[in-house]
Formats: sequence, structure tokens, C-alpha cells
Amino acid sequence: MKATDVNTGLTDLQVQEQIKYGNTNQVANHSTSVTMILSKNLFTLFNFINLILAIIIFSTGSYENLFFLGPVVANFLIGSYQEIKAKKQLDRLTFLNRQTIQVLRNGQVQKIFQDELVLHDLIIVQRGDQLPADGVIRQSAQIEVDESNITGESNSISKKPTESVLSGSLVLSGQALVELTAVGANSFANKLAHDARQQTHNISQLMDIINRIIKILTYIIIPLGLILFAVTFYKHQNLNQAILGTSASIIGMIPQGLVLLTSVALAVGAMHLTRKKVLVKSLTALEALARVDTLCLDKTGTITTGNLQLSKIIPSELDEKQILTISQQIMQATNEHNETAQAILTAQELNQDLPPIASIVAFSSARKWSAVNWSNGQHYAIGAPSFLLQDAQQIATAHSFAQQGYRVLAVIQSQQVITETISQPELLGFLLINDEVRSTATNTFEYLRQQGINIKVISGDDPATVQNIAQKVALPNSQKAIDMSTIDEHVDWQKIAAKYTIFGRTLPEQKQKLIQALQAQNHKVAMTGDGVNDVLAMRQSDCGIAIAGNSDAAENAADFVLLNKNFDSLINVLNEGRRVINNIERVAALYLIKTMYSVMLTILFIFLHTGYPFYPAQMTPINALTVGIPTFFLALRPDFSPPAGRFFRNVMQVALPAAIDITLVVTALVGYGHWQHLIFSQTSTLAVLTISLIGFAALWIIARPINRGTLLIFITLFALNLLIFTVWGKPFKILNIFQGSIWLDSLIILILFYPLYLISREIIVRYFLKNKKS
Repeated sequence: MKATDVNTGLTDLQVQEQIKYGNTNQVANHSTSVTMILSKNLFTLFNFINLILAIIIFSTGSYENLFFLGPVVANFLIGSYQEIKAKKQLDRLTFLNRQTIQVLRNGQVQKIFQDELVLHDLIIVQRGDQLPADGVIRQSAQIEVDESNITGESNSISKKPTESVLSGSLVLSGQALVELTAVGANSFANKLAHDARQQTHNISQLMDIINRIIKILTYIIIPLGLILFAVTFYKHQNLNQAILGTSASIIGMIPQGLVLLTSVALAVGAMHLTRKKVLVKSLTALEALARVDTLCLDKTGTITTGNLQLSKIIPSELDEKQILTISQQIMQATNEHNETAQAILTAQELNQDLPPIASIVAFSSARKWSAVNWSNGQHYAIGAPSFLLQDAQQIATAHSFAQQGYRVLAVIQSQQVITETISQPELLGFLLINDEVRSTATNTFEYLRQQGINIKVISGDDPATVQNIAQKVALPNSQKAIDMSTIDEHVDWQKIAAKYTIFGRTLPEQKQKLIQALQAQNHKVAMTGDGVNDVLAMRQSDCGIAIAGNSDAAENAADFVLLNKNFDSLINVLNEGRRVINNIERVAALYLIKTMYSVMLTILFIFLHTGYPFYPAQMTPINALTVGIPTFFLALRPDFSPPAGRFFRNVMQVALPAAIDITLVVTALVGYGHWQHLIFSQTSTLAVLTISLIGFAALWIIARPINRGTLLIFITLFALNLLIFTVWGKPFKILNIFQGSIWLDSLIILILFYPLYLISREIIVRYFLKNKKS
């Protein structure tokens, strides 16, 4: 096909022809499919072990011992439902937030979604856009792109007509008409599986710990189970008893639901945020934000609303109207459409007739100015005073305006053609632009401070302007400001990152280096921004947060997109992440209690050459009442405190004493049963009663602080547990503890279980976990 006409673009007929041949910009949906969610939750190592055990138990004819599959199936169904529900809400929000791009078709410029583009479409890209496909530049106004998504190099690259541009590249300055040469799966970025819209993070800290636990258990469960089976069968010569005892041991070692609860909790957390108009693009980032201790943000869109207004014009050579007219003509010539440009363009009625243009220098975050060379020999530029002016007095005057909270732009004239540099700039005047401060910013920053979040403002604006606005919202340590344009590349980045709170005149690469410096000091860093100049820092950070509506590139680089453009929503994101992490760390102990005592009992009874002290059926209701049901409620508790980062300590100080108590008491009960000639059902009932009561003791500790709702749930579950041991125990092979000869033994266990747990917990915490921090 010949090159597309730059005056008309594709016709509707040509578009349909490309669609017919499948040459569209649609790519595979990166969202996890329903099938993948089901298979992920179904085909797990532990489910495979449970299936093998079920088949073996079924072969014995002891069907009541298959009750253990109930919680397994329930976990699968509930977990899959919650994840699918969260996926659908996220997909809906993602669909509504699809990026649009300007395309030339039928001689008209129109906006369409990126996935509706076809091969050979002519698209118009400008500063802040991200290339949706590969293409070749047909026309341009000094466009510069960042190809770091593809090459890893973040330096800007100038592109001229006939040169190629790659999908995922960011437009740093200028504007271009690009003809698409490869779309969808055929684009270079997709072939490399390096789509800039997909952010990759290391596996979450919590999931990493849980996966390590699973890895250890994988090496333990099968060999221990086989050894216990062999020992039990050799001792008693009873195949069914060996199978059931071994099955009870292995089932106990499996922390059923822990992995599922973690992934579901993260998915539900993301679903809650969608209702608050927050797009969550990475579930692991939800945990990362919960652990953040340093928040870096750009001023615009966070402290301020981004609603800019031209407040004053300070003339130097020309009158105010002439200065404004020149400023508007520069914006029109360079096709700037950002908030600053809009404030200038709407300040007075535009003159549509521009002089003939000889050349332009488009705005970039590095230059911080733009310029136009008119064919009549006049050369004008507008931008940051410290980057345009050479006179110290003029720069000082601009600084004094910045200290009043204005965004200050200098308008200059040059006698020579302006290229990458300006010779002998002549100041025409200053434009003073006012940015509206968010009414809720003060409360937001105070809340973040109370939560232990250290806030740093990294902005491209004059540090005096940023400092003035930061002081208006009572940002802590706002007096510690630095002008980043005054430092050299060999500066000690870690030192200045730690010392200062306000960073002004910061280049995109400098923002990235500041984030790196903070991370090098073991800080967990989040970066919030709304422009292309924030993209490098957002990618570098542990968690990127974009304010929607200003830059496709920023939204694509972020882990969270605040769709309502309300910075206050960050509090919801932070709290949701903390709630999930804190609750998972809390309830993990309940799952690991039975894992730990099952391993201990298995090893002990291998050496004692005796059978396992209870059957799988007996543990089914106990696991449901002490672990399954309460963790569902505890995982929803509103705990917004900073994660302590002491997973093992938190787990061990609850689970280890419980596991040791259970192991010792159950072993003693087996010995007591042999001495008193108790039958297996009596001994196993007492053993299971002990496990359930100590489980409730641990649950009582974990559930603190106790409120009315928590107390009601606890009493209900405890009452149901007593009913299992008195009225409803027969289907589970559990005897009535108040009938027959074990009533006194049961009463003693009921009286002593809680004091025993408290004493053992105090000993372990005081003498074994006192200095443990992990």
C-alpha cells in the first residue's frame, strides 16, 4: 500500500479494509482470564495432595473422613468468586479509562481509542503522549522522544520526518504526524513483550514469605507422611488405620486457604478501590504502597488542583497586551495544550492569523522553555526565568515573584535565531500564573504525617514557588528547599535526598536519581505525578501513582490511577493496602498453628512407633471454627496502622506456643489413654478438644482489640464448638465429652487450656523472641 495522504488520512473504506485483514491495534488482554483464575486456584500443589488423600481415604470406605474436602471446596469457590468479581470490576474500569488518540481520517481530525487504530492510520502525537504502535514520521515540529521503554536509555532523541518511532516511546516535546507501520501484536514493543503499559514488580514481600513456607512444607509433607504410614502399618498391621492416621497428619500440615486468602484479600482490596474511582493496575503494588514510608510528589495535581490562571503581567519593554499576544502566538505555534498554555491562551481573545513560521523549538522538561523563529526575523521564547535569562537582577526579580507563590514565566526576544541555546536574551516581561491550592491538601498531608509517611515535593517549578505553596498547606520541613538546577552531576544524591524536603527546577532524570537515592537508604518510596516529566521517577519508585487526565504516559507508567483526579483518594489506597497486609499477617498465625503441631506430632509419633492420635473427620469442624470462619471476618477488619514488617515474629509469638502446647498435651493424652485403657475414640476426642480450645485461645489473642462485633462472633463460634463436643459430634467421630468416663478429663482441659497457653506464650515471647525482628 502506498503512503497515506497526509491531508486526508485513511478513508472509512480503507479503514474497513484494514480491519477485514486483521490489521488493528488490538492486543491480547493482559487481565487474568476467568479460566486462569479458576485453574490457579484449583491446580495447586496442596489441592493435588488433598485429591490424592481423598482417593486413598475413599478406598478405605471411611466416607465420613472425606469431610475435610468441604473447606477445600469452599475455599476454591469463595476465592474464585471474589477474584473473578474483582477482575470484572477492574476490567470495567480499565475499559472506561482506555486511552484515546488523535487520528486523521477522511480529512478530519478525530479522537478514537488506541485499540481502534489500524495499519497506515495517521495519528497526531504531542508532548506527554505515548506511541500506541510503530510508525514513521510524516510531518513534525521538532519532536523529541524517550525510548527507554524499548532501549533502557532515558535520554531524549530528536526525530525528523521519514524517521521511525517505536511503540511505547514517550513524546517529550514537539508534535508530529505519524503513519502507523506496525500495529497490535506486530509492533516492536509487543514482540519484545515489553509493553510500557504493563508494570512489573518483584513478588510481594508477604507472598514471598508464604511461598517460602510452602516450599519448606513441600519437602516435609510427603516424606514424613510416608514414614508415618510405614511405621503405623508395621506397628498395627491395619491398613485403614495407617491410611487415616497418615491422612490426618498430612491434612493438618497443609495451611489450607492461606495462599488463597492472601490473593483474594488483595483482589478484594483492589475491588474496594474501584468503587472509589481508583484504577489498580498491579495487586502487588497494593502491598508495596502499604509499606511505603516516603511519598514523593509533583506539586501540580497534588498540592494544587492544576487549574491555572494568568494573574498578572509585569512588562519590561512592551505593554501587557503585546506581551500576552506574543506569548499566545508562541503557544499556538508550538501547539502546546498543557495547563500553563491553556491559562495563557484563555487570558484574552486569540488572534488566529499567525505570522509565517521559520522554525520552532518545542518545550521540553530539560530545557524548560519553548521558542518560535518567525519568518519576519523576530525571535521569541517563553519559559523558566533561570533557564532563559542571564541578568542576575532580572532572575532575582523573578525569584521574588516566585516567593509569593506564583509560577513565573519570562518572555524574551533575541536578535539571533533561537536554536538549542539563546544568545543575549532581551526581557520583554514576566507572566505570573496562579495555581489553586487544594482545599483538602492540609488535612491530607497531616493525616499522612500522622501515619509515619515522610513527604517530599519534587517539582519542575521554581523552588520558591513550591516552597510558598507547601507552607500554605503546612507541609512539615517545607523550609528545607533546594534548586536542583544549581547542582552538578557528581553531587551526593543520598545526602541531598535525605536533607531536603522541597526540590525545585528538577529534571526528569534528577527525579529518578532522587528516588534511587531514597531507595538506597532502605526507604520504600511512592511517586505521585501527572505529567511526562514524572514518568521516569514513577517507574523507578516502588509504587507509582498517577493523577488521571493529563498524560497518557504517566497513567501508563503508574500502578494506581486516581480517576477522580482527587489526591485525597491516596488515603483510601494507603489504608486499603495496610488493611490487607495487617490482617493477612494477623490471621496467618491461625493457619500455621495446625501446620506446626501437625509436623511436631508426626515426627514424635514416628519415633514413638504409634498411630496418629485422631482422624481427618474429627478435625474438619475444628478447623472451620478456629481458622476458616474467623479468618474471613478478621481479614475485613479496618486496621490502618503501618505494617510492622515482622511477619515471623508476629506469627511465632502466637502460633509457636499454641503448637507446642498442643503437641505436649496431645502426647500426654495418648500416654494417659494407654495407662487408663481408653479406646481410640475417647483419646482422639480429648486430643481434638485440646486442639480446638488452644486454637480459640490463640484466636482470642489475634482478635484483639475486642469490640462488640468481634466478641459476638467469638462467642458464637465457641458455642458451636461446644455443641460439636456434646450434641453434633457423631458425624465427625467425636464423642459427647460429658458422657462416659472422660467427662472429668474434659473438664480439666476446659479449665486449664487458657492459663496454659498464656504461660507458654509469655515464656516464648520473653526468652526466645525478645530480640527477633523478622
